[in-house]
Parts: sequence; structure tokens; C-alpha cells
Amino acid sequence: MQVHEKTHIAQGSKIKYLKLATLLYIKNNGGDFLLIERTQKPNRGFWSPPGGKLIIDIAESPFACAVREMKEECGFDTKTADWTLRGIVTEKNYPDIGNLMLFAMEYGIAVNEIPPESPEGKFGFFNPSIIKSLHIPPVDKLYLWDFVLNNKKSVFCIDVDCNDGKYTGKIEK
Repeated sequence: MQVHEKTHIAQGSKIKYLKLATLLYIKNNGGDFLLIERTQKPNRGFWSPPGGKLIIDIAESPFACAVREMKEECGFDTKTADWTLRGIVTEKNYPDIGNLMLFAMEYGIAVNEIPPESPEGKFGFFNPSIIKSLHIPPVDKLYLWDFVLNNKKSVFCIDVDCNDGKYTGKIEK
């Protein structure tokens, strides 16, 4: 997953850049989730949902980004109406990235075909019961998957401070 560099937030007299990206939660008919074992930073070697950066220069929405990233990473055509915003995760000082805001997007149509391996990595479907036992990013293991799997009623918001590898989280909703 690559992230865009143009959005920023002020922090005292310094400017800290906030990168914006999507994570795509895609299931097959059996309820297994599609994950990619990343070959590039920031999550090289980790299994994570497909997704990627929002294009800030064109004011791309998380929904439009989900459609584009689904096509680019997985090869499937979708439309914005097929996607639901499930949650927002803010990660402060994420390793190799800095400040990051992720939009957790769920695809509403089952996908049963595994996309071919790409320069981004290889894909596989995984049962929800084993996902947290996989080599997944720390924030996903500590916070994100619990909300994706268990919170269907409202949009969740999680704020995580990644300083010193402690990944201290605060549930905002």
C-alpha cells in the first residue's frame, strides 16, 4: 500500500503530513476475507487487506479510491455504491510512514476468485477465526480486526499512537 504525501496537519510550528489510504475488506461466499501478503513497504511481509492511497490532487473520495484500488490491485471492476465505510483509523507515527488515516471500506458483493500475484504481493482467502494468528500489522491485530468482525451497527473510529512500537489505542466511537 502506498500513501500520498500532500495532506497536512499543523502541530505547533511544525507541519506533519497526514497520509490518507483505504483498506478494502472483501469476502467470498464462505465469509473468508481476501488478504494480500505485501512485498513492499510499509507492510512488507505482512498479510493485510488490499487498498492504497487516495489521490489528493483530484480530491478522490475513499469510495472512489476503493473502486480504483480494487481494479488496480485485484483486477475487479466495482462501483462506489458497492462499498460501505466501516471505520476510520488514525495512526500517529506509523513505522516507515508517519501519520496515517485509514478508511476501512467493506465490499458488499462476494468475490470468489483469488487475484493473480502482482508486484504488490500474493493473495489468499482466510477464515476470520485465523486472521489474528497470521503475520498481520500490529494495529490490525490489536484493534482493527476486532471492529471489522464484531461492529456492524455503526462506523467505528480508532486513534492509535504508534510511538516506540507500543501501539496505544483509543476507541473514539
